[in-house]
Amino acid sequence: MCTSIAFWVPSGCIIPAEPTARFAALRLQALADGIMDAGILLVYEGRWRDAAKHEAKWVEHQAGKVARALASLEAAPPGRDTPPTVGQIALACALAYQDFRFHGTWRKDHPRLVKYLEDFAAAVPAFAATVPPT
Repeated sequence: MCTSIAFWVPSGCIIPAEPTARFAALRLQALADGIMDAGILLVYEGRWRDAAKHEAKWVEHQAGKVARALASLEAAPPGRDTPPTVGQIALACALAYQDFRFHGTWRKDHPRLVKYLEDFAAAVPAFAATVPPT
């Protein structure tokens, strides 16, 4: 059920009104946002800084953030609601970004997340339609 504190889209609520479900969705969104933030910083480092000025410790730190978040999610992957929550959407986007920018290198160590992304894309046609061409 949508309330004034829940975000509504034509297919339903993506931020649940019930407190436990709401905080689970927002926690997952925050974790997925962290994966995205660290991934984007890695891309920027490689794209915009001269290779001679790359900071290996900083790059390792950002890559470690992604690795730890993916390991945590692999250990306990989220379910999938109908409609998906904001956290489930954010996670699918973060995983797809890892595919797009890092050539899917995350996949070999995270089979449960691979399944999550495949199931999400199959269940949400609008998401599958946004995959960039290879």
